[in-house]
Amino acid sequence: MIKKTTIISVLIMALFIISIILILSGERKNRVKRMYEEINKNGIYTFSMEETMSEMNYKVSMAQRNEDISIDMYMNNEHTTTLIIDNKSYFIMHNEKKYYDYGEEKIDSDIITSGLKNILQKEYSTGVEEINGIKYYYEEYEDDDMNFVIYSNVTENSKIKTRFYFEENKLCYIKNIVQNDEDIQEELIKTELEYKIDEEAFKIPKDYIEAEE
Repeated sequence: MIKKTTIISVLIMALFIISIILILSGERKNRVKRMYEEINKNGIYTFSMEETMSEMNYKVSMAQRNEDISIDMYMNNEHTTTLIIDNKSYFIMHNEKKYYDYGEEKIDSDIITSGLKNILQKEYSTGVEEINGIKYYYEEYEDDDMNFVIYSNVTENSKIKTRFYFEENKLCYIKNIVQNDEDIQEELIKTELEYKIDEEAFKIPKDYIEAEE
């Protein structure tokens, strides 16, 4: 009787362990998809991407407030903003304290959501990689459309893979692996996603003047 009870206990424990493994392995997958769905569900978020190459100084930060969008771009010492608010488009040059009013002219602005939507149509693989001494789970997608490529040299024959690195469910890095005929380039981009915004990002500073076209 004791032996039978022991066998049953071992079987129950084995099933429990297997179920935990299945749950954990399920949680490791489709994090990009869940992130995309969460972004669409919230409607309010700030997504920032910053290059990690010392010879460059590039950062883009996109804030969305339902239908309003603000895209800040920093490169070297230049800072510009593409602003879409109340169905009107503006381009702001902060260094010159000027802005252009494009009225209802449409500007391609959904760079994050459209990029994620496109890449989710591709097959992906998973893995673990160490970056700066920390191990991250990643999902790697084929990315022929260059959705997240910033500074790599891309040609017609380039093959592009994009990896999304997560710590738990938090996106920390994006890496683009660009294979050309003769070489392979890698660009590592530091990312930050927050489900909140700075309201000032949706305003044109009062001391800025409208530029003449």
